[in-house]
Amino acid sequence: MSSPIASSGPSEWRKFRIARIARESAVIKSFYLEAADGAPVAPHKAGQHLPIRLEQRGDEPALLRTYTISVAPSAPQLRISVRKLGAGSGQLHDDVAEGDLIECRVPGGDFVIDTAPAYPAVMVAAGVGITPILAMLSHLVEESERTGAMRPVILFYAARNTSERAFDDELSRLAERSKGRLTLVRLLKDIGDAVPGRDYEEHGVLSAEMFRKYLGFQRHDFYLCGPPGYMQSVYDILIDHGVADHAIFAEAFGALSLKRQVADPVAAAPALPAAEPIDVVFDAAGTRSTWTPGAGSLLELAEGAGLSPEFGCREGACGACKVPLLSGAVAYFRETSAACGPNDVLICSAVPAAGADGSVHQVVLALR
Repeated sequence: MSSPIASSGPSEWRKFRIARIARESAVIKSFYLEAADGAPVAPHKAGQHLPIRLEQRGDEPALLRTYTISVAPSAPQLRISVRKLGAGSGQLHDDVAEGDLIECRVPGGDFVIDTAPAYPAVMVAAGVGITPILAMLSHLVEESERTGAMRPVILFYAARNTSERAFDDELSRLAERSKGRLTLVRLLKDIGDAVPGRDYEEHGVLSAEMFRKYLGFQRHDFYLCGPPGYMQSVYDILIDHGVADHAIFAEAFGALSLKRQVADPVAAAPALPAAEPIDVVFDAAGTRSTWTPGAGSLLELAEGAGLSPEFGCREGACGACKVPLLSGAVAYFRETSAACGPNDVLICSAVPAAGADGSVHQVVLALR
């Protein structure tokens, strides 16, 4: 799911028109977006996601979601490709029409690909996890047509069945344009009347044996995107077979991120939640409240103070709730996966912390 959103604060919301809607599979639709004001769109990197805001009826707060951009940076329009699953995607699938306006921010995210290395890339996508991978593949192929060289890629693309699998024709065209540098390995769980070789290459779940079948012994970089459980399984297979953690790049959609097997003896101990009440100042207007141990997240504290901070997943995965930390210290009570700079806070997953020396200071945030 553009340059990353700057750590100094969120970008402004901007209106985009839905220029076209296309059904990609039984469960996925694509939405082509163009700036309503006709001005240039901020550049993005292949693999990044687009924050969007969907207005609701009456006094209900707007829904904030992030969806991966599924086209290369050179595409004339932005495109998000969405599986119907939840309130935001349900609204896009059922209520939004061509010509409607939605609001978007500058794309962000650090799940991107390097076109330069000569060693191959191995991409693993499951379900709608194909969206950032498709943008990366499109970018690699376009760069190869410009430069005459392309990093070799093998794509393992898993789907439940052919009716739910999206972008078959688009991927086939990319493979043809790659002149043999892109290999497609399509996996189906339920084959039905699908024909081997024409509709799929492998039946079942991606396994160590399949990796051994298609990969040689040279170095590879691995790019994974899909449901968290599936990606964790793939990650564990790779680690068990000697792949270095630093060669595995992943974006698991949903609330969970990968549990990585990394030993870092010099890593600093994480901050611990404060054990006593701490004053929290939220904005330049001086809105404040007092956090007490067990009172919940900084997001919940702000809401209790009558503020309406932006948020999406409330699980630390989307980054919509990120705000600058002006002073004080915070601790995270859950593992987060959204990109976050050293001076930013994902307030949905953070609480005040005592200073490193045990001292207690108020927390000051730059909520708008």
